[in-house]
Amino acid sequence: MARESDAHRLPLVLGGHSPPGEERTKALIRFVVPIALKEVMEILTPEFTRTSGHRFEIVHRLNPEVPKYIATGVAWDIAITNPYHVDRIIAAGRAAAGSGRPFGRTPLAFAVRGDASIPVRQSIEEIAKTLLSAASIAVTATGTSGATFHALARRLDVWEKIENRVRPMVGGGPMKALLAGDIELAALPLTNIAPVPGVHAIAVCPPEFHARIDLSLCLAPNASRAAHGFGEWLVDPARYATLGALGAHRF
Repeated sequence: MARESDAHRLPLVLGGHSPPGEERTKALIRFVVPIALKEVMEILTPEFTRTSGHRFEIVHRLNPEVPKYIATGVAWDIAITNPYHVDRIIAAGRAAAGSGRPFGRTPLAFAVRGDASIPVRQSIEEIAKTLLSAASIAVTATGTSGATFHALARRLDVWEKIENRVRPMVGGGPMKALLAGDIELAALPLTNIAPVPGVHAIAVCPPEFHARIDLSLCLAPNASRAAHGFGEWLVDPARYATLGALGAHRF
């Protein structure tokens, strides 16, 4: 993943208020995807394309960057980010009123290279020990997961012991560094770990930790019928099993 504050546009096709002939010619859906869901959407959008014929233009942003990106006045149809950012986008009149919908919740997790060979660690003691024993820990410097990691480390009372081993990186950097063998542990949303071959989550924060990343979607005021249809498709219960396998669940 290149610098995640830059746009990455992927030519992929999917289908509000459509211009004449949209359904015959198919539509281009302009989709703002948080980096927390990059790998998930690389699986889901082609599936929607196969069934609908509609194509995607995708831009990746860190969650806090999504409202700023939309505020620049760029053309977009559907976006996913943290619920409080969605509320801000709607309140500013930049998304259709009432279009905010919960999409998924993913826990903060800790990835290492290799295949899973031991049970996933989930207790306070196990996660604290995982952080204390890691020679290096990569985190996203300005993303929601990075802030969640810092809060967790302080709650576990390990921050001062691990601070000099934490490596803040740009969005997408922790996984790239992990795959390259440059760091030992990457703190990421489980949705950035579960779909990636060659790595696995050695520890996952349980619900009672409240160390999670919540994600909601919203639609532009002029979003196409295709984009509205895609939004409904994303939140349909038929996606629950796939979403769960990719590291998230509904909330």
